[in-house]
Amino acid sequence: MTPEDFQRLYELQMVDRSIENRRRMIEEVDDGSAAAAALASDEEKLEELEEELRQKESRLRKLELDLEGVEAEKQEKSDRAYGGTVSDPKELTALEKKIQELERNIHRHEDMMLELLTETDALEEQVEALRAKVERERAEHEKIVANYEKTTAQAREEIEELTEKREELVAELPPQLLRPYETLREREEGVAVSVLRNGTCGECNVAVPRSRWPMVERGTSIVKCENCRRILVAVEE
Repeated sequence: MTPEDFQRLYELQMVDRSIENRRRMIEEVDDGSAAAAALASDEEKLEELEEELRQKESRLRKLELDLEGVEAEKQEKSDRAYGGTVSDPKELTALEKKIQELERNIHRHEDMMLELLTETDALEEQVEALRAKVERERAEHEKIVANYEKTTAQAREEIEELTEKREELVAELPPQLLRPYETLREREEGVAVSVLRNGTCGECNVAVPRSRWPMVERGTSIVKCENCRRILVAVEE
């Protein structure tokens, strides 16, 4: 083993950490799932409110048509009763009674229409507010998805480049150095190499015995930190 091998080993760790960072970023970056779920929920609510509004508007149109029919019938009865064509008192009484009934019916229709108009106006406000919210959510979801696609595409491209660099480094490393590195990397959460800095381990910050410094600096054999057991290297960072 040579100092160059340990330099490559350190570079390999930097490459592996970069790959892991990008994989973690891909996992953690917002893919828009939460925004999509919120959007779908509000779109469903909007459809329900719009359908309710259509039904109320349909009922209102029907009431308007019914009211027109009742008013027309009242007018026809009034014309007959007071137009001088009815001379029979019983017939006149019957017409007046019918007119009064129609008048009450008109009032009922007007009350129902007024109540329905109030409900319709309130529902229209809800629909418009929810439509605006859905549009904002849709725009935000599109923005999140676009960012996710851009970010992950770049990260995957970088991972591919880093993987090629890793393969080059691995091919140049001696097996007796690569094998313990891979074992330690798996055991120590991806960090198998530690730089000797000012006499201390760069990862756990525990002092390395002075007698071991020359061995690390020569770079001809594996020297491990007595505390964290990572491979110590003296390299240019």
